[in-house]
Amino acid sequence: MTASNAVQAPACSKPVTALYQFNKIGYNTFLYTSPSHDPKSPLILFFSWNAAAAKHIAKYAVGHQQLFPDCQILLIRGNTLDFFRREAAYRKLNAPALEVVKEHVKYGGEILVHSFSNGGANQLSHFAKSYKQATGTVLPMRAQVLDCSPGIGGYVVSHRAIVLGLPKTILFRLFGEIVIHVFLVAIWLTRTLTGRRNPMLPLRERLNDPNLLDQRAPRVYLYSKEDELVPPGEVDDHAKEAEEKGWKVRKVLFQTSPHCGLLKEDAEGYWSAVMDVWNSPRAGQPQN
Repeated sequence: MTASNAVQAPACSKPVTALYQFNKIGYNTFLYTSPSHDPKSPLILFFSWNAAAAKHIAKYAVGHQQLFPDCQILLIRGNTLDFFRREAAYRKLNAPALEVVKEHVKYGGEILVHSFSNGGANQLSHFAKSYKQATGTVLPMRAQVLDCSPGIGGYVVSHRAIVLGLPKTILFRLFGEIVIHVFLVAIWLTRTLTGRRNPMLPLRERLNDPNLLDQRAPRVYLYSKEDELVPPGEVDDHAKEAEEKGWKVRKVLFQTSPHCGLLKEDAEGYWSAVMDVWNSPRAGQPQN
């Protein structure tokens, strides 16, 4: 594994506005490969938050590129409809990304999994299921980063989360919010009449399932005291459960950040936490 020795807030000489260095290889799936990449360089498996804008994703991509100069970054984006896909659809959509991961593992490369919010965590959990079905093994990881997740959700939180992904125009805001309310009420009624569980609950369970995710990988939760979508107590509860199940867990609580905006508060602290978990020994490995 190769990473930059200096842990500091990555910066750009000019604003990042697009993912121009990434090639699209499938549905909402993009791959960046460093010019200095070799088969054993790190692979960053990056699951962005719901409807995340490219200019925001790019800030994290640049951070990884500077901390891991010879890496590959496999980006899987998501949107609200992804929460309602069937497992067979996920297997088909994940096929291009699965091939990248399988090839990387075949050559002995290591993987950093970095997911954001419930949207990214949902994509991660279904990707892990697809990987298990394709290979018969858990998703291998050197380390895992959970940013602002997982939350439990609820009507108000779900509404806020979906609205954040709408285009910022008066027309979309006005009529979009009405449509979202109708959509959420329909979901609530269907769930009530059929006895279905809140989908965030099985999501939280999948993230702590040692049959899907590599339990030997150290994990860090990065979250905020002021997050209005994922309250810190919900993250604390999940982290506690992970520890009880055998995961090596670290938590980093930011004080003033909005949801998925931790870099704004303390970029250096954020990337230091990422590097700390990457450099931490896996379960069963001796301390350095």
